[in-house]
Amino acid sequence: MTVKSSDFLIKLQTEDGLALNTILSYGKDLELFEKFLDAEKLILKQVTTKTLKDYLFVLHQQKLKATSIARKISCLKNFFKFLVNENFIESSPATNLQTPKREAKIPKFLSEEEIFKLLATAESDLRLSCMLEILYAAGLRVTELVSLPVSVIQREGQTLRNYLLVKGKGGKERIAPLNKAAIAKLLEYLKVREDSSDNSSGNSPGNSPWLFSGSSPSKHLTRQGFHKMLKRIALKAGLDPARVHPHVIRHSFATHLLNSGVDLRVLQELLGHSDISTTEIYTHILDSKLRDIVFAHHPLSKI
Repeated sequence: MTVKSSDFLIKLQTEDGLALNTILSYGKDLELFEKFLDAEKLILKQVTTKTLKDYLFVLHQQKLKATSIARKISCLKNFFKFLVNENFIESSPATNLQTPKREAKIPKFLSEEEIFKLLATAESDLRLSCMLEILYAAGLRVTELVSLPVSVIQREGQTLRNYLLVKGKGGKERIAPLNKAAIAKLLEYLKVREDSSDNSSGNSPGNSPWLFSGSSPSKHLTRQGFHKMLKRIALKAGLDPARVHPHVIRHSFATHLLNSGVDLRVLQELLGHSDISTTEIYTHILDSKLRDIVFAHHPLSKI
């Protein structure tokens, strides 16, 4: 490693206060780049933008992940900026390097059959059953679910309205629809909850301002508490607990609706996404499904 590379890493540690793991990663990135320069018989002062693009092309040929290449570009940009500040070179050849887009991760989800199995198994636990029905019916975030206040319940006389008014990220309010199964389960849960009310002590769940109270009526159930409940019921249902967590239920809600033909803009509203690009990740799942259908049923696929 060159003196300048060593100086750069020391600067990252002493002046920028970067984590040790980051500094070690940058060190390995620079060693890799310097090996490339040695192979090309070049020194740092001879590096041009074309040199860097040739280097990145080599990395792409090695089939490195986009995240790995992005980090190496970040390292080069910071390193050459350091060399400019040290008056070692006049301008940075790395300024206009484009960071590759990260590969979109396809959300994990459960099949409709697995969701129904989970819901059926949860029937033995009324509160969990109610939470699961609401989660799957409305596609809530886990934080939105566990922190639902009792005041969110909308009534028309003795009848519940088929939606909840949910406050999502940034305090943005949206309508979360409830299907018949979720409404029926919520009515059953509310009846038991109200019957447990103890006005004399005020310590029963029925006196809590939260729909799903936690360790005390003044607190709502925690995300971690619900997660544990979900893991237990998944095991009981014969599903791999590692595949079952709150966000997977939300992903399943979105995936099943999209597969049924729901418009992407409608799905965006239901999920409470401020940007349609966040919702578009689910189209990758739909694309996969369409490909599977073509491969399974197209006449030429059987040749």
